[in-house]
Amino acid sequence: MILILDGYNLIGALDRYRVAGTLDAARDLLISDALKAAGWTGRSLMVVFDAHRGPEPERVESRAGGAVRVIYSAPGESADDVIERLLSSLEGSATVYTADFALQRTALARGSTRATPREFSNLLDELPAITRSPDVRRRSRIADRLSLETLRRLEEIRRRGT
Repeated sequence: MILILDGYNLIGALDRYRVAGTLDAARDLLISDALKAAGWTGRSLMVVFDAHRGPEPERVESRAGGAVRVIYSAPGESADDVIERLLSSLEGSATVYTADFALQRTALARGSTRATPREFSNLLDELPAITRSPDVRRRSRIADRLSLETLRRLEEIRRRGT
């Protein structure tokens, strides 16, 4: 499963990025967090940023040997457009982290899961102390103690409820 982050949406929604001082600093912090999350979860991550007002074509940067891809949208294309295109072309499932309700619905309609910025923050809080701030306690999750089959069945039940 691939994790897709709606970059500027997460930056605007989470205090840890808003207090970074500048947009560049917030973007760098989010990319750093994505690298930590990819390393800990073993999942590939894509961080998608709006760059539709920029003059450059769509740009993709690969980090950590391809574990994290940072994508900047093309002129006239939003990050949402890029994420929708990614969801259409992916083989397998993805989880999209965004506060954008329309994008969440699109993710669900395409067979992926959606998660809020708060859930990404919670994921970061659960990283081992080596990769996170020492003042954030690690929280145990029920999902860590369930079998993959049980998690799959619970996800099916959750999807039927929406």
